Amino acid sequence: MEAMATEGVRFILEKLFEVASEEFKLVQGFKKEFANLKKYLIMINEVLEGAEEREITNSAVKRWLKDLKDAANDADNVLDEIKYEDLSRTIETEDTEDESGCLNFPCILTFLRKMAHKITFHWKMSHKIKGINENLKRINNEADSLGLNRVKDYPLAKPLIIETTSFTVDPIVIGRESDESKILETITSSINNVLSVVPIVGMGGLGKTTIARNIFKHPCTKSHFDERIWVCISENFDQMTLFQKILELLLNKKSDRDSMEAVVQGIAKEIKDKRYLLVLDDLWNEEEGVWNAFKNTLAGVSSSKGSFIIVTTRKEKVASIVNTCNRPCRLRSLTNDECWCIIREMSFQDKEVPKEFEITGLEIARKCRGLPLAANVIGRVLQGKEIEEWDSVLQSGLSNLEEGEKGVLQVLKVSFDRLPISSLKKCFAYCSLFIKDSVMDREDLIQLWMAEGFLPNDKKNELETTGDKFFNILLQNFLFQEPKKDEYGNIISCKMHDLVHDLACLVSKSESSLNMEGRTADDILQIRHLAIESIGEEAVKNIKERASYLHTLFLRSSVPDEILPHFKHLYSLKLCHANIKELPTSIGTLKHLRYLDVSYNYLTTLPESICKLYNLQTLRILWRYRFHRLLRLPRDLQFLIRLRHVYFEEVHDDFEMPPKIGSLSCLQTLPLFRVSNKEGCRIDELGKLKKLKGKLQILNLDLVSSKTEAERADMAGKVNIYEFSFHWRMSRDSTESNINDESVLEGLQPHEKLKSLIIRGFRGKNFPVWTRNMGIYKGIGGRLVIFDKLIEIEIRNCPKCEELPMLGHLPLLKHLKLTGLSNVRSIRQSFYGESDCNSTSSNDGQETRVSFPSLKKLEIFSLRKLTEWEEAQMSGTQVFPCIEYLEILYCHKLAHVPHLRGSGASLKKMKIQNCPKLRKLPYDLGSLQSLETLEIHTCGNLKSISYQSGQKGLLSLQKLEIRNCHELSNVPNEMLEYSKSLQHLSIRECPNLTMLPELSRMGSLQNLKVAKCPNLTSFPELSGNECLNSLIELRIGKFSNSIQFNAFQDFLDGIKHIKSLEKLYLQGQADWVSLPVQLQHNTLLKDLTICDFGMEELPDWFGNLSSLEVLKLKFCENLRHLPSKEAMQRLTKLKLLNIRSCPLLRKRCTKESGPDSEWPKISHVHVEFSKISAFDVSVLLKKSIHPTTT
Repeated sequence: MEAMATEGVRFILEKLFEVASEEFKLVQGFKKEFANLKKYLIMINEVLEGAEEREITNSAVKRWLKDLKDAANDADNVLDEIKYEDLSRTIETEDTEDESGCLNFPCILTFLRKMAHKITFHWKMSHKIKGINENLKRINNEADSLGLNRVKDYPLAKPLIIETTSFTVDPIVIGRESDESKILETITSSINNVLSVVPIVGMGGLGKTTIARNIFKHPCTKSHFDERIWVCISENFDQMTLFQKILELLLNKKSDRDSMEAVVQGIAKEIKDKRYLLVLDDLWNEEEGVWNAFKNTLAGVSSSKGSFIIVTTRKEKVASIVNTCNRPCRLRSLTNDECWCIIREMSFQDKEVPKEFEITGLEIARKCRGLPLAANVIGRVLQGKEIEEWDSVLQSGLSNLEEGEKGVLQVLKVSFDRLPISSLKKCFAYCSLFIKDSVMDREDLIQLWMAEGFLPNDKKNELETTGDKFFNILLQNFLFQEPKKDEYGNIISCKMHDLVHDLACLVSKSESSLNMEGRTADDILQIRHLAIESIGEEAVKNIKERASYLHTLFLRSSVPDEILPHFKHLYSLKLCHANIKELPTSIGTLKHLRYLDVSYNYLTTLPESICKLYNLQTLRILWRYRFHRLLRLPRDLQFLIRLRHVYFEEVHDDFEMPPKIGSLSCLQTLPLFRVSNKEGCRIDELGKLKKLKGKLQILNLDLVSSKTEAERADMAGKVNIYEFSFHWRMSRDSTESNINDESVLEGLQPHEKLKSLIIRGFRGKNFPVWTRNMGIYKGIGGRLVIFDKLIEIEIRNCPKCEELPMLGHLPLLKHLKLTGLSNVRSIRQSFYGESDCNSTSSNDGQETRVSFPSLKKLEIFSLRKLTEWEEAQMSGTQVFPCIEYLEILYCHKLAHVPHLRGSGASLKKMKIQNCPKLRKLPYDLGSLQSLETLEIHTCGNLKSISYQSGQKGLLSLQKLEIRNCHELSNVPNEMLEYSKSLQHLSIRECPNLTMLPELSRMGSLQNLKVAKCPNLTSFPELSGNECLNSLIELRIGKFSNSIQFNAFQDFLDGIKHIKSLEKLYLQGQADWVSLPVQLQHNTLLKDLTICDFGMEELPDWFGNLSSLEVLKLKFCENLRHLPSKEAMQRLTKLKLLNIRSCPLLRKRCTKESGPDSEWPKISHVHVEFSKISAFDVSVLLKKSIHPTTT
């Protein structure tokens, strides 16, 4: 199977004809040459159909096409040079208009130089175009001698008609139900091991990733695991990179940790005491030692049992290395009937299938080789086609299939061959530059296509709109997969299946490359698009000859200043993660450059020479870490009049916008604008940018003087911006500025299609009308048009604001964050927007109003004067029916939280922290049947947690954490009576707590911590039929001084029956001179901490703890001796002894301790005398340690 060169030639001919037909100033000087060029392009286009028919079988035609392609590329470069010169003269003429009357010697000299350049340029370009025309004439004559048929009037410039559909972009899954259910059963029922691995193995295209994704998203998985992490591995299995990805997914942000220890510690912090599911997609690593090192480190950071790794792989050896279950999940090929089911459903949906289609369809299904990927792709190709097209696919595209993956590629190529236009095929082929399994950012990809000239001009739409259509077609044809959406429903990225990536590499073979290996010198000269790690010394020697042919360069290293100018025809340059601290000034010589990405380096400025790149459309300067911030953009950025997208994020405090940015009339993306008092940097510059879209953050709004000035920014007219972020600086105090803030915010009134609004640092007492009502009054006395598209609102650090806006009436609002509103004393009725809420009628005819109908996350932070939170008063009002996350922090005067009526079926997590005046929780807390996590911290006035009779209790509760609540006396048994899913229970620093809830029904409990509760005098039993048979970690102490050792020992009586216990922390009292004897029966214990006991020696029964790996002894001031040498030698798995604040023992536990030394007992283990990190413990447990002391 060979890629067709004709498509590439046809594309570039269409592009040349379009450029040659454009009207621009310099074209007047080359009229004759351009007319001849268009004539030859039309003549050559007439023979392309004939060339395509003979391309594969006739080597002379293949050479002719290669010759034509080279000539067309040369013509493209020359035409682009002429257009650059035309653009340069326009910009530089405007810049020097003020000097037009200058008659001094330097001005005259400059004028003469420009005239000389114009004459020279015209002569050079005229000479080049004549040469190109002569070459095209020769090629046209050769076509006749080759006998290529001519098709008269074959259109060269075709009208752009692109159709997209609303059909789903999700593949159809058939025949995998049993596999999915078995894996689900395995990962949700096996909780005996800390970390288990299930591999899914099979050839490419069988649906391994699809099954893993379905399991990952399954409701059972979501409820069973505390954390779910998905990482794509591919062929590069690097532990540091993998752990970094895991941490960033857990944090939901980029991490700046640069060592393995720091990264693993970060992971340990995030998944400590949690059960997690990790999917490693597309694993190829066959080194068992490398895998074990990774798995053991991961197993060491969390003690919770029941965590799983799902691995997808093509290789049986990989599956056998990672598997810890009974057997791997080996995917079978689908039957022909199952493939036909996919094709039929994809092509006809629920419609009846005519008989002739079914006959042909079954034949096509047999060609899919049992691969669901192939069936889905072919099914989409056949969608809406007539029977003739089905027959054509079967007879031509699917005939003579080769064996193995080559045959699969032939099937997939049917989809590529039937893409509607050549430019779309170029866009797909270009994606071969991205490494396998990489995430392709949608906007970035479209901007690269645009830079390369792959997107045909459509006078009705912007190029980006055409790019969106192309992207969607490739997605709908399954050439792109796994689309990821942002919180507003916009697709932001996608991936390519490995086999589809192989197809992209195949069809772009002559033009694109991910490396230079195995290519001849002649091959290298044909490459137009190159992605490599670095330019080595050997490559530098020959760079002059090769570089001038490139249009695209992706590079992960810096480019020497003297080398860069040789890439003189470069359109796209991506230098990401290249450790660049300063960009060479020679970047300004790349006059054809349309796209420049220098993200994730150490750049704080860019050279002014960038402002000579008049063709530049996209400039990206994104940062990975916050401490590298942009100091400035080039001052003359205003001259880049073709610029459409500028990306930058974090800026330095001294950052100022380049002047007159409003001159960039094509600009669509500008994420940030910092207002200044300087000329050309005021807010009115934004008013000139009519095409802005996406997100816009405006800083330093305190420098805007009035409502009138703010209105010049024309926020209401920027209907394509869906997120506005308005920021004032905080260091102001005058009353005048407070009033000014109110008028400025009024002047920033946005359009009603807004999806996200952020207000920070506003110092007015009252919000303007549009903010108070979250809507706009249309006309004088007109109706209120609410912001009914709003999804997210954040109001932060508004210290003078006295009242919250009306928000409950917004139908789509999902996220609400109120932070630092330190002057708000009450959340009032208006907050619920009851009078404007939508209402529904129930079966009994009663009307129900719904306030905050879509809200999922509510965060209230640091409302320090908030004393009252009123209930929704209107009868029949339902509040927060969809809320999943409620967080109330640092509301120092809040006495109570209102009832959560309507939230019982949705609320999953509630966190209340640092609310010292809080006396009671919502009375309906016990009815929150969906609540999974409840955290109450530092609420010193909370005396009890109320439970109303008849409430069903917290049926779904998995985690309960109560800490530092000084007045709390009890936790009602009834509330937890039916909490059979409770896994983590922690009660700490509650000095008035006298008793614990019953533990007898907590069969799922894995982690129990009760500490620093000095008045706790009674304990529930640890034994029982259902009691704590899943407990992995137990921490007990310190309690009331009145508790006798015997009572403490009685409490622990049932501990010997807990066979799952692996980690135990006991804190006693200084006058207790022995340990509870029950401990000797916990032979599976791995980690034991003894704290604050008064014994002088440890008993010999310690030798029974045969599984012990870590022993920590803390604050045992009388302790002098370890168990006998014989007992210690029975602890064959002990790897770490940590001694802290045990002075008498410490001096006996070194090599130099003398005759009373305990060293002979512990010479086989690692000894620590200081606090030790979770990472250190995991490292020590996964490898043999030579005896040392530190």
